[in-house]
Formats: sequence, structure tokens, C-alpha cells
Amino acid sequence: MWPFDIFKRKGDDAAAERTLRRAAKRLRYGNYQLQYHYDYVADYRDWSSHISNTRKFISDCARRCFGRRSCVVLGSGFCLDVPVLELSRMFDNVFLVDIHHPRRIRQRIGETKNVQLVTEDITKIAVEALNSINHYKDFSVDMLIHSPNYSSANYSDTLGTFDFVISVNTLSFLAEPINAYLSRLRLIDDIAATTLQTFVQQYHINMLPKGKSCIISPISQRYYNADGLQMYDHSIAYIPASVIRDPQTWTWNYSNDHTGRIEYGVKAWEY
Repeated sequence: MWPFDIFKRKGDDAAAERTLRRAAKRLRYGNYQLQYHYDYVADYRDWSSHISNTRKFISDCARRCFGRRSCVVLGSGFCLDVPVLELSRMFDNVFLVDIHHPRRIRQRIGETKNVQLVTEDITKIAVEALNSINHYKDFSVDMLIHSPNYSSANYSDTLGTFDFVISVNTLSFLAEPINAYLSRLRLIDDIAATTLQTFVQQYHINMLPKGKSCIISPISQRYYNADGLQMYDHSIAYIPASVIRDPQTWTWNYSNDHTGRIEYGVKAWEY
């Protein structure tokens, strides 16, 4: 059994993948990925140091791995910040995992024999959220996070069969598409959104095998107006400080135009 069999559901795999694709469409994951890519193109110079720092950190961590059989990237997206080619040379098999793989990536990866795309919801809650809305009139976030289908899933042991697990610039944004969808339906308020975000982030951390993982994630967000005055600075990662040990830190200049600029404080650490 390959390590990526962790992502296979019982029953009809084709049906399961269709369910994931429908969920990705309803939650607009493709739109989020495209916006991310557009922002990258628009602010390439501002993003360059963040992309370089992320790729270098991943490569440095990968070189310290004892095993060279398999590597998995969680939340691969457009792979702008993932050194795919380098990883494919270091590991026998590389698995890129996301609920939606952009067409450009599907075409690009087809040229690399030992890199495979895996369609999966790494939050483990997107499909459950949609099912809860469809089957329950009195929806609540508390009901969702305590669903037996969600809370009983624990993938840490199986993810440990990989030699190297990467969570790349996704931790802080995991719940964003789900919260946005629930907000459009007026099923969630700010407090409930923070509760869901905190739960999903902690669940993601718990999924990762200790001693074999690395995490790169924005931790805080800052906004400056057109005059350079800082308007706010708040946390976007709701995880215990004890989880983050000896991190590398840098600033991600996300956007900068005549209206102001957005910066993320990024931390990268081995877990």
C-alpha cells in the first residue's frame, strides 16, 4: 500500500472524487487559487522574497530527512512556493495534495513521472459542512465540529508513513472558503467563524507527524493605509505558541497599491 492510500475513501473512488469536485466548486476553491495567482503576478517583486524564503526553507528541511522514499505537500495549489522539481530529485515519489488542482499544474505535473496529484480535502471538513447544511435545518458550527464523521478521523499515524510532510502557506487560510460560504448563507457570525478557524487549524496541526513535518504559514496580518499609517495588526493563526519552536520569520509583502498595503508576518518551523 502506498502512503497516499490514506486519502482513498472506502467504496467508489470515482464517486468520492466527484463529490470533492462538487464541494470545491460550491466553496469556490478554484476562485481562491486564481485570485492568489493573480495577486502573485500583480505583485511579483513584492512576493519574490517570500517565495524564495519558502522554497529555500522546504529544501533545507528536505535535505535533513533521513528517508528518501516519499514526500507529500498539503495545499499545493499552483505550487508557486513549492520546489517541485528539486523535491522530485530528492524523493522517489512526491504527492501534491489539494481539493482542486489548477489546469496549469495538471499539465505541468504530467511531465514529471514521480510526481502525482492527489485530490483531497485537507481540512477534512469541507464536504461535511456541505452535507450538514443539506441535511440539518438548525445548522451550527458546534454541531459541525462535533460530527462523528469529522471528529473520528485521525490521519496522523498514516501521514507518518511519509518521509517528509509539508504544510505550505495554507494553515491560516484553511477555513476561509468554508467560512465565506457559510457567511453567504448567513449561517455563521464572526465568533463562530473564529471558532471554526481555530478548530480546523488545530486539527491540521494534529494531522502532521512530529519529527517529519515542516510548516510555513502567515501568523499575523498588518494593513497600512496610503499614508503608511498602520491601521491594524491581528493574529490569523490560532494555534498554541508551544507548537512553534525555533521558527524562521520574515515579512510577506502581499499587496501594495495606491490604497495601501497588506503584509503578513510569516513563520516557518520544523515540527
